[in-house]
Amino acid sequence: MTKQNTKNIKDALSKFQEEANIAKKDKKNPYFKSTYAGLEDVIAAANQGAKYGLSFTQTIDYEKQLIDGVIDITMYVTTVLMHNESDEVIKSRYLIVPKNNNYADSQALGSAITYAKRYSLQAIYGLPSEDDDGNATQVDKSKIDDLNKWKDYARTQVKGMQGIVKDKDMDKQKKLAMLEEQESNQSNSWNNLKVVDEATYDLMMKAFVKMKKELDLTQ
Repeated sequence: MTKQNTKNIKDALSKFQEEANIAKKDKKNPYFKSTYAGLEDVIAAANQGAKYGLSFTQTIDYEKQLIDGVIDITMYVTTVLMHNESDEVIKSRYLIVPKNNNYADSQALGSAITYAKRYSLQAIYGLPSEDDDGNATQVDKSKIDDLNKWKDYARTQVKGMQGIVKDKDMDKQKKLAMLEEQESNQSNSWNNLKVVDEATYDLMMKAFVKMKKELDLTQ
């Protein structure tokens, strides 16, 4: 990596973004026959900024408040982007919200922290991630009429969920964590499916909720 001099953080970010760095989808999910950009992929893309003097840190911070006699704790991922030549910094905070607001569930909390780190880092560097048509944030209007594609997508999701649940090599906590991770990674796609074909979306979600409930009841 050839280092290039930059005068300030704005200049460094500008040069970094000119390269059009993307968080590559290198993390594989065998149950859904898909790949997605995980935290390590976002870090790898962000590290390309080192040649322009950019570096970062991420910490877990929390605030305590007394509300109606009850101590309320709010957790954040704090991301600090630094420019080594000028000592300029940019800070951002991303709220950590575990599934069902259950901070006592270590699996849910771990997933929420990873999610917050990933999106906080993408945001501060201005990093997009590779998206296939099914996981784009905006619905492609030219494909709205292609209902068969979305039905196939929903069937793939349900089959993947079933594969996780039936896997005898995983314990129930791991299975639940993987289901929740898929829900997080595919949230945009699931929302798009709801827009395009709400009936299929409802059937998929019914299967998803049923599988999670059955895992919860057998713990």
